[in-house]
Amino acid sequence: MSEWQQLYDAAIEFRNLAPWQWMYDDTLFAVEDPDTGQIGYCSVMGALGEFHGLAVFPGEAGWRSLQLLRDDDSYQAEEQRIFGQCALIASFESSRDVTKQDRAIMKQLGLRFRGEHAWPVFRSHRPGYLPWYLTRDEAKLLTVALSQATVVASRIRQQSDLLEPPQPNQILTRRRVKDGTSFEWIDVWTETPQITLSASEIPPFRVDEVILKRIRRQDTRRGEWEVDIFYAPFVVEEGERPMFPRMLMCVDHASGIVLQVHAAAHETYAQECVDKILETMFIGGCPATVLFQRPEVGMLLHPIAEGLGIELRQEDWLPALEEAREALEQGLSRKV
Repeated sequence: MSEWQQLYDAAIEFRNLAPWQWMYDDTLFAVEDPDTGQIGYCSVMGALGEFHGLAVFPGEAGWRSLQLLRDDDSYQAEEQRIFGQCALIASFESSRDVTKQDRAIMKQLGLRFRGEHAWPVFRSHRPGYLPWYLTRDEAKLLTVALSQATVVASRIRQQSDLLEPPQPNQILTRRRVKDGTSFEWIDVWTETPQITLSASEIPPFRVDEVILKRIRRQDTRRGEWEVDIFYAPFVVEEGERPMFPRMLMCVDHASGIVLQVHAAAHETYAQECVDKILETMFIGGCPATVLFQRPEVGMLLHPIAEGLGIELRQEDWLPALEEAREALEQGLSRKV
């Protein structure tokens, strides 16, 4: 229980400092994990008074998640807030927001809390999964981040320009270094990740060449499809951590007829979706054009389009698919 004791101690010290009284959630700094070297990008939350806490966005995936959350104009922003966060969050809640598992740990540590925004709650947010309890490694990183956030916030109170970078795209980062026989924390300026969508962010997949050859034998290419992959509006409880499946939807652009709907596991959605798209083309005929919105969907479609001579076109909006998606979500909500 020593890791949990350290985590709660760091959280209580941070809560008592209440840095949201002089810091905003867009005031960012970073902490380097002493064990792994991974950088966690930190945001103090609570300036508006509704939610108090610290969010730590680990690594490049965390930085990308943070940027999408801050992009209010992005069509992905709301979906990112609900399904796609990559973060560790320490928040301070009321007693009604504390679970039995949280209370069991507090009881073992002899901790008691009272009042609004007083109870420390720790959750791991991973894309496609419900917020969940921390692993040991996550608890260690969040402990370090809370401790260093308290240090940084105290300094900002006296030095308001502390986080102003000497060069663009740099962020103040706290790093632990060895000083003789002991360790100390120092300030360094590190480069922030440059966000680009890469194939490494999509699970590996392959296109079945046998199916491609069979589809190529079809003489005609007719019409336009709209294709999207999004998080399903329901939870599947498989394994230790409940998840939101990825949903593939293919819709005929002209008629609005739904050609394919498939719910896929988060880790294997790329392969499952590629297989289902090829199956739909083989059975129902191949389109001349496929319209998509998200860059990652375009990356999945590219080898299929290249192999079949299909035109790919990225659009800002997929009207037929959005209508079908709304109908699907309404139908599911009536069953709940």
